[in-house]
Amino acid sequence: MEQMMDHKVQAIHQCLDAFELRILERPSPTTDFSAFRMELASLWADLDTLLAPLEIEAESAPTTPVDNTVLNALFRDEMLPPNSSRHAGKIPAPVVLGRISKTERQETKVARRSSIIDEELRQ
Repeated sequence: MEQMMDHKVQAIHQCLDAFELRILERPSPTTDFSAFRMELASLWADLDTLLAPLEIEAESAPTTPVDNTVLNALFRDEMLPPNSSRHAGKIPAPVVLGRISKTERQETKVARRSSIIDEELRQ
């Protein structure tokens, strides 16, 4: 039994040795760094063109009146702030109207019940 186990272990070791030899005989994969370097150089060139300062041409007409007009239109004091129901003490109009209609409905319901009770008492 021991001889059989030793024989199997030796067979496994031979297979492992053969596998290691095949792996070691394989040529290692070569990585082409020149293509990566060319791509990196291209990306650097693109980045340099994007980050380069833009040339600004001087305009012949002054832009001061136009700028003032735009700023005055945007920030003039005539514009009132929007009405907001979030101010302290204010209740939005739809809420107030809803409360009024609810109280009216409750009052009509009470009046209707009282009139029904009065009619039943008269009979």
